[in-house]
Amino acid sequence: MALFGVVYHENVNNWATSSLMEAMKAKGHDAMPLRLPDISAELPSRFTHLEGRDISDMNGVLVRTVGFGNSDQITFRITLLEHFEDAGIYVMNPAYSFRRAKDKYATLTALHKVGIRVPRTYIGENLEAAIEFADEIGDVVIKPLIGARGLGAIRGQNRELNYRAMKFIHQLGQVLYVQEVIPKPQRDIRAFVIGDQLIGAMYRYLPEGEPDEWRTNVHGGGRAELAQLDEEYAECAIKTAETLKLDYTGIDILEAPDGPCIIEANAAPSWSALSRVTGKDIAGLIVDKLVEQSKI
Repeated sequence: MALFGVVYHENVNNWATSSLMEAMKAKGHDAMPLRLPDISAELPSRFTHLEGRDISDMNGVLVRTVGFGNSDQITFRITLLEHFEDAGIYVMNPAYSFRRAKDKYATLTALHKVGIRVPRTYIGENLEAAIEFADEIGDVVIKPLIGARGLGAIRGQNRELNYRAMKFIHQLGQVLYVQEVIPKPQRDIRAFVIGDQLIGAMYRYLPEGEPDEWRTNVHGGGRAELAQLDEEYAECAIKTAETLKLDYTGIDILEAPDGPCIIEANAAPSWSALSRVTGKDIAGLIVDKLVEQSKI
């Protein structure tokens, strides 16, 4: 029997966290919920949880989040995951891959390097340069550098509103991330890859009855429908996961006029809608990959 941890931060009853723990137990393994702030490390390779439970014998951990914190706290948590790896505890998704996928800038540069199409994007701390970029493009999305479920993203087609939004972000000391809007159908694609296999995909349509909504996220009211991807789109999804070295990932793809365009790859995706439209036990498949990678 193996011992696996599931790394959460605030809500241990989160749907994805609970599903993964249930899948681990159903497959005969011990499952332990973990918050990275509750773990201490000792060199060379000892890890304790809360009041001293030694968890150095864990076989693997499945990371859903590193949580919120200041720069020292986030640095510690990422290094802790790397320390797990050095000590022979398999981390899924691996620490570097997880960090890079959470950073949209790092994701897009890695994908562009291998020839995967990504949108034109401005990233920086120069307000005037960001405004010039938005003026040139015209229709843009202003996003958080690190975010999920489309939260905090603003679509801007008005120069004055773009300026106000970007000035506010700049005054908060945050990085400006401004991206062109790609012409596409009224939907996008969420492709789910585990290992080197496309497990399933769905179209996400804009919410009905909300003419001003431009995001297709299912959590925001978007409609999910099973998608059968053609070879070009399937290969693009698999290549994205391989490039970012993610064991499992939800990849957001736009159907641009000249083919697939990747917006981001989620290192801790949800799959409730995808499970519903595909009928697959995705939590179980993720755990199977964790067991395989942990060499149980």
